[in-house]
Amino acid sequence: MERISKSKVFRGLVLAFAIVVSGFAISACGASHEEKTGIVEGEPVHLGSLSYNVLFTRPLNINDVEDSQYLVGKEPPPGDKMYIGVFVKIHNESEDEAFSIPEQFEIETTAGKRYRNIPTESIYALQPGTVVEPEGNLPVIDSTAQVGPIQASMLLFLIDRESAENRPVELFIDGEDGPAVVELDL
Repeated sequence: MERISKSKVFRGLVLAFAIVVSGFAISACGASHEEKTGIVEGEPVHLGSLSYNVLFTRPLNINDVEDSQYLVGKEPPPGDKMYIGVFVKIHNESEDEAFSIPEQFEIETTAGKRYRNIPTESIYALQPGTVVEPEGNLPVIDSTAQVGPIQASMLLFLIDRESAENRPVELFIDGEDGPAVVELDL
């Protein structure tokens, strides 16, 4: 039976210790960097001081009484298209600075088709480019959108019906440390 010298055991222990310590260091680095892709509805994502939380996504029917309030001023879509509402909450975590949300939002299907949000007159609408005051929220506290049935502001999209089948559909949010990509439950 071969004898193992104390120096070989010591070198083996030092090597094992170095591997363990480097593994902790690598995992700690990853823990401090927030993932900006693969985010799902209901999971907040931070882009700088703004925290975005996509709560709900659904097709909107202009002939439905509830949905008609989301589609104020809109014509019925052509037969091959549909309206999609993406309902979002935004919070500014800064105590001192106001920040603007992006001027535009996009969704993309797995087939690579992209759509930009469209303007809407709905009182539930999230208005791109809005300034969020320090420690402020969108929708604003006690606003119709905030106390409404979904308690979030809506981004409106007009997409091809076929695109709704090319899942996952992802929302792209530009911002500091971004963009962030949120998988929509459509």
